[in-house]
Amino acid sequence: MIVRTRPSIILFGDSITQSGFSGGGGSNTPSAGWVSLLSNAYARRADVLNRGFSGYNTRHALEVLSSVFVSSDINVHSNANSNDHVLMVAVFFGANDASLPGDREHCQHVPIDEYENNLRRIVQTIRATLPEENKGQNLRVPPILLITPPPIDEKKWDTYCIQNFSQLSPRTNHASKAYGDRVKRLAKDLECLVVDAFALLGGDHPEQEAYYGQNLEDGLHLNDLGNKLLFDGLIDVICRELPDLAPMQDGDGKYGSRGIPLDGALWKELC
Repeated sequence: MIVRTRPSIILFGDSITQSGFSGGGGSNTPSAGWVSLLSNAYARRADVLNRGFSGYNTRHALEVLSSVFVSSDINVHSNANSNDHVLMVAVFFGANDASLPGDREHCQHVPIDEYENNLRRIVQTIRATLPEENKGQNLRVPPILLITPPPIDEKKWDTYCIQNFSQLSPRTNHASKAYGDRVKRLAKDLECLVVDAFALLGGDHPEQEAYYGQNLEDGLHLNDLGNKLLFDGLIDVICRELPDLAPMQDGDGKYGSRGIPLDGALWKELC
């Protein structure tokens, strides 16, 4: 049996994406992650596909890229579906790339110039693949949103690592900001949209960790507050820059003037 799919939103990232339905970085704390909030916003409108890979940096991402974004000339499944197309893609890597180079145990660090080049290759590969999926329906090339790495509460993260792994995985807020600046520079060059997670979570706040630490579960991964801030920032960018791809709000959510409408007839139309 084949279930009819809806237009899709693809989220490609590391553990902050993988755990984005529940929040946190693999914890058992029940919460609403930024991915679940996005899925709720697009309920009955689009399928949000979580392609998060815990621990991955952009080198790792390049290794799995061809299995996530499969060219349309490869017959993965047979599903004649006029609604089966990609609305947009969000790419969210950098939290692991920005780990310090001395952390040989985890081998997650990627030099900043290579990081920027890897992101460029990821964007270019996605763009080379997705137009084929939409071309037959005369649809726009799906926009790509780049999300910057979040801030780092260094003391909280160090404490978490010692308590859980008996070793450090060194990260700094300064490095996270620097990698985020490269994301913004690349986005401008490649004409991508930016969701600045570093700023949204207060990485530049004058009170530093005392302020943005309240948005982080363990110093790196997002807690309930952080997930809500990231979702609010993401949906704000979509509504402001991509209003035709935002959830339709007027006309009972189906017959409005702009946005992605509800799928199927309204219940009152069936009475």
